[in-house]
Amino acid sequence: MKIILSIVLTIIFTSCQTTDENEISLDTLSKPSSKYKYEEKSKVIDSKKELAYDTLSYFSKKIIDTLGISETDVYAINQLLFPDRFNPVKSEKWYGVNEQDSFVYKHWKYVDTNVAENTFYNWLDNFGDKHLSLRFGDKVRVSPNAFVLLLQHRSILFVETKKRLEKEKIINLLDTLGFGNTWKFVLFQNKGEKTAWFEQFNINSKNENRKP
Repeated sequence: MKIILSIVLTIIFTSCQTTDENEISLDTLSKPSSKYKYEEKSKVIDSKKELAYDTLSYFSKKIIDTLGISETDVYAINQLLFPDRFNPVKSEKWYGVNEQDSFVYKHWKYVDTNVAENTFYNWLDNFGDKHLSLRFGDKVRVSPNAFVLLLQHRSILFVETKKRLEKEKIINLLDTLGFGNTWKFVLFQNKGEKTAWFEQFNINSKNENRKP
């Protein structure tokens, strides 16, 4: 009896430790299935589209307007993702489509620099749909899409697109919207290419700490 009780308690404890903090990418969102599939588990979550434009910040709305996305083509990403487990004080996650492209935007803001950096480096150790462990300078193809991952003082931003992405253009846009032009860390991958890494990145000035 004690053995059976022990087994039952172990199963319950293991189940409680399981989370749905997987990365949601454009490929996941674009699948024709009406369900999101999570890891090796059979559990599924309803992927009913939820319009998000009216609930978003000024910054997100400006990005959406700049990208030429209609207010009715912007949807919330409500799933818990890896950076959410580090208790952000603010987050925005949405995806949108226009006639030429599809976009994912994710922004997490933390209580201080230490928490933001800890989240960033832990995410690199468990990154993307394949849960890759990435090290600075690794030249790999993480995703079939283009993306940029940025670390700032208290913020982490992630932008993904189906087509090619101009790193300088998106960072200049973020600068225009008030994020500033200096980033502690940038991980960039264009469509069909491998990752490029930049440290202490400032798009508007020559920086000796910039490391491609």
